Amino acid sequence: MPTYEYKCDACHAEFEREQHVTDDPDPTCVVCGLSAARRMISSRTGFALKGGGWFTDGYSSTRSG
Repeated sequence: MPTYEYKCDACHAEFEREQHVTDDPDPTCVVCGLSAARRMISSRTGFALKGGGWFTDGYSSTRSG
């Protein structure tokens, strides 16, 4: 489930919320409780290759050729 960043226009709090991709943005601020929060565009990603055979540069440990 992806994590989305929110910022409240009322109290300027920034927070994260896990939501399904198909869920509508939730405007409720977790700090002040007002419906003034909006979903931000994030530059951070949570993508990681896990398991044997993957290096940090994204290439497999087996090479052909």
